[in-house]
Amino acid sequence: MRKLFLVMIFGLISTFIYAAPFGLKMGMTVEEIAEQCEEEPSYFEDDIYFVKPIKKHPLFDYYAVYVNEKTGLYQIRAISSPITTNKFGTELKNAFNLLKDRIAKTYGKPKVTDKYSNSSDSYYQQDEYWFYSLREGSRELSAVWGYDSALSDELESVALKCTVSSGFYEGTGQLVLYYDFKNTSAVEDEQDEVF
Repeated sequence: MRKLFLVMIFGLISTFIYAAPFGLKMGMTVEEIAEQCEEEPSYFEDDIYFVKPIKKHPLFDYYAVYVNEKTGLYQIRAISSPITTNKFGTELKNAFNLLKDRIAKTYGKPKVTDKYSNSSDSYYQQDEYWFYSLREGSRELSAVWGYDSALSDELESVALKCTVSSGFYEGTGQLVLYYDFKNTSAVEDEQDEVF
């Protein structure tokens, strides 16, 4: 009976250990991250590695982890496959809203920003130019969690943003999901020491 109880306790503990996004948690080393991936992390540049986590979401094709030598994992970025959309941005906005609502089940209500920033040019604020204004950099659609409350999984913030795919058809966008852990500021402070 006692052995069964211990097995159950260890099983529960192991599920909580990897309850973090994509099975990755703050401070992990590249070697620890590799254990949670289908293949070895691929070094890109600076602190960035491309990974294929075992725990992944079907919407995302690309995952990048930011791992500092001293503090370990401090950021995750997940990038969706290209989403072909019309000039109103309908398909991209629908994918954004669906994912935003699903993430909200875990982290609560986000702060959503949907705005056109160039107030002097009201012509492109019209709905029919939504995707054009996103591509030109004058429109933002994003959701941020953690701006006014603490998050679980040692996260500082979670952000979901609409971007335009580079190198694809001009009516193609992507969603980028950012996870910043609490140790991100320590990495930034270390980098800022050079100033």
